[in-house]
Amino acid sequence: MNGKRDHGGKSRPAPRPWIEQMQMRFGDRLYNVREAALTRDGAVLRDFVYQRSELSDSTSFSRIITFDTECSVNYADYCEMCSFGYAEYDLDGNELAREEIYIKAREPKGRLKEKCQADYSKFKDAPSWRQQYARIREILTRKDTVYIAHSSKSDIGFIMMMNRRRETDQFYFRVYDTLEMFKSAMPDMEKYNLPFLAETLGIEHDAHVSLSDAIVCFKVLQRAAEMNDTDIKGMFSKYEKVSLSDSIDVLRDFIRSDRRHQLTKIKESEYNPIRGPLTGLRFASDDRMEKSDPEAILEFARHVIKNGGSYVSGLTNANVYLWDGDKNSRSYHFALRLVKEGADLEILKVDEALDGRYGEFPDVCWELQK
Repeated sequence: MNGKRDHGGKSRPAPRPWIEQMQMRFGDRLYNVREAALTRDGAVLRDFVYQRSELSDSTSFSRIITFDTECSVNYADYCEMCSFGYAEYDLDGNELAREEIYIKAREPKGRLKEKCQADYSKFKDAPSWRQQYARIREILTRKDTVYIAHSSKSDIGFIMMMNRRRETDQFYFRVYDTLEMFKSAMPDMEKYNLPFLAETLGIEHDAHVSLSDAIVCFKVLQRAAEMNDTDIKGMFSKYEKVSLSDSIDVLRDFIRSDRRHQLTKIKESEYNPIRGPLTGLRFASDDRMEKSDPEAILEFARHVIKNGGSYVSGLTNANVYLWDGDKNSRSYHFALRLVKEGADLEILKVDEALDGRYGEFPDVCWELQK
């Protein structure tokens, strides 16, 4: 299809890859969020958001909205949301509104049907995402309101994936994750999924139905506040640092996940036809480095390949080990053991290599070939 889709006889470019969509709506304006999504400086990100968002924080709000999403199809970076349920409360816990918004989606099949309990008859002919988008965005961007969801990054991610697939604007919103909040507020619980919490606390619950999940989420929050001898507002203030996430956080997570996927593809390429100063060198790094700083390691791997070397999986396949300096790491001790047993393995500390994101690489790599 040459990267295009048919729309009633007209062709339109297919949606751009997820990581290329760097536009996000704050209020009525769209901003490029690339630098904010990639920054390692928390202060830069906070300033970026503070200057553009007028959403309420833990110190100033009069309403609470609890919400949940259900998807009839959900795999990898694709989903089809079929319902968005929310309930609104005041600070005294009085319910002000509740609604289940259905979205047209395919019928869940097989294992997906076990996870999606939404009534197919209610969403099979429901309005499309593009028709429901403005309503859902308005609900999630009210200035006097804070938001809660259980395992909130999943819900944020589903909404952002729907925006990507249906070509609607990404928008900034932030949510307090009650999963993380309850782990801190109720540390003695055996499990923290909503069905278990509801059963343990004697709360009626219809699992995997978005409106029911949303309401139960709020009721558990009320109980957690009582157990912590505080009110609902105190819970937001006390657990803000451990529980607050937003759409830029999720965008950053997707970017980093994409980088790790690209690293995996590089490691699967056993042969490098390029000949250069690093030919014959096979680099490997600690898994922790790939998880904590995939952008830098990816740039370093690309630099190595561009100059004739290889970036491989596992120390037994490498002759250069990129070490983060942690003498207690298992990878480091395994590398020492391999060297002791006679392996041709150079242990290279790579503080400098982590500057790869800026296009600067350590001279020590060139010294290895001398």
